[in-house]
Amino acid sequence: MAKKPTISVVIPSWNSEKQMKQNLRYVFAAAEAVKAEIVIVDDASAYDDSWGYLKSLGNKVRAYKNNKNEGFSYTVNRGVKLAKGDLIMLLNTDVRPSKDCFVQAIKYFQDPSVYALGFNSGEAWMGGEWKSGLFHHFKVEPTEENKNQANPSLWASGGQAAFDRKKWMELGGMDLLYKPFYWEDTDMGFRAWKRGWQVLWAPECHVVHDHQKSVIASNFTKEFVMATAQRNQFLFIWKNVADDGFLMSHALRLPYYLVKYPMPVLRALTMLPMALKKRRAEQKHWVRQDRDILALWER
Repeated sequence: MAKKPTISVVIPSWNSEKQMKQNLRYVFAAAEAVKAEIVIVDDASAYDDSWGYLKSLGNKVRAYKNNKNEGFSYTVNRGVKLAKGDLIMLLNTDVRPSKDCFVQAIKYFQDPSVYALGFNSGEAWMGGEWKSGLFHHFKVEPTEENKNQANPSLWASGGQAAFDRKKWMELGGMDLLYKPFYWEDTDMGFRAWKRGWQVLWAPECHVVHDHQKSVIASNFTKEFVMATAQRNQFLFIWKNVADDGFLMSHALRLPYYLVKYPMPVLRALTMLPMALKKRRAEQKHWVRQDRDILALWER
């Protein structure tokens, strides 16, 4: 980006009144440092007065409300579409950015190949690998040599990251295929890498992320969350993986997974036509091989 980019902070909210009251003052301070607008989209909260609280903030934020509960990806996509900035600072309501977080993030986007930048919540960055016929992601353990430098990450978390808005719109944002949650940010990051873009993790962009207060954990059973994650793992592969060897090993292991995880696999199979349709639309943009991307995190 040759000119100084404009900034939008986008926050999806769902039954998050308490979290916003705790954390928005930190967002306001970080946003002021880069003269950013703040766009908050409420996903039809029903168990608290999130919308009433947002309206009470007046012109401090641009607040919108979904007519019905649409889920995380839809709400984020709507917020990014409504935003006016060149760069999007995407935060969950349980995240507190440092005052200079957004200031530190901007410089990375001087490189036109950078799509997204993950913020530092003390959990390092993400890697990917192919194992036992499945695509897996994992936290990369930092070393003394790389802990204080930018590192390639499989994806930037949808709850604590910066994005190039133009590239986001080219990708089509988060894919609603994974609704209601999980794997959508993994999918978006991997698609970016396959297009030849970069996703990085920045050590100096500090945030505090209170995962224990997660809205997902508060509103869904562990069983449902796990089954959804498992279903989406299969959808991710069918949509994105192109390597012949990977696909052969997946096909050979699929009967085993059908026995071990019958409902997630069967639910994924009902969505296979849509996954393949999206795959066909994405293929023309692929410029990097799966193995070349995963080589970034070989361990």
